[in-house]
Amino acid sequence: MSDASRDTLISANENREMFDRIASTYDTANRAISLGLDIGWRRKTIEMLAPMEDGLYLDVGTGTGDLAMELLAHVPKAHVEAIDPSEKMLAVARDKALQLGVSRRPRFQNADALNLPMPNTLFDGIVCGFCFRNIEHRQRALSEMFRVMKPGGKLLILEATYPENILVRWGYKLYTPLVPLIGKLFGDGDAYSYLLDSIEDFPRRDAVTGMFRIAGFQGVSSTPLAMGTVSIFEGRKPT
Repeated sequence: MSDASRDTLISANENREMFDRIASTYDTANRAISLGLDIGWRRKTIEMLAPMEDGLYLDVGTGTGDLAMELLAHVPKAHVEAIDPSEKMLAVARDKALQLGVSRRPRFQNADALNLPMPNTLFDGIVCGFCFRNIEHRQRALSEMFRVMKPGGKLLILEATYPENILVRWGYKLYTPLVPLIGKLFGDGDAYSYLLDSIEDFPRRDAVTGMFRIAGFQGVSSTPLAMGTVSIFEGRKPT
């Protein structure tokens, strides 16, 4: 049951322990559950970010590093700081970066989205992929991202969302019972049952864009993907 003092169904510590457990199979399970579509969703997110060569970017909740490395695939001369609370996810990310041989590897570090260890107005842009839903205090996290971003910088959050269209929701309800079964094949069905619960518990798109505006972002919008089962939320820090 969710604690009323936090936004999430489980605590930050429980969340970290869960991702530590599934780190070694996370990428394979995600590809199976998304039918490989998650690769395109990350690519679309970076395209919307429109990163600059030699820019400095932050990836919040990098997990196994896919979004950070997608950014570097677009602009190899960029600098990317990538944070996550799970050391085992970060270990997978570091190994992956070495195997891919990206010309300028992301700098991975264990850090908390609610207390970013960076000075004000540092980053040209920030991305966050499938992490925002798991942050205990989301409004505080948005305020921290706003703080460390340069004026004119853009925030892109890629997140799983509950479909609002009735027909799509019907198909979603038919498919989702398979997700814990897929997770069980990779060793942890409970983690993927939580995944579904957290999506249903996550605020609807209008509520999330409202949170962006409260944090100070302008030009706020949401772009639904995969018939609304995934969304990209966008905002820009005023100049």
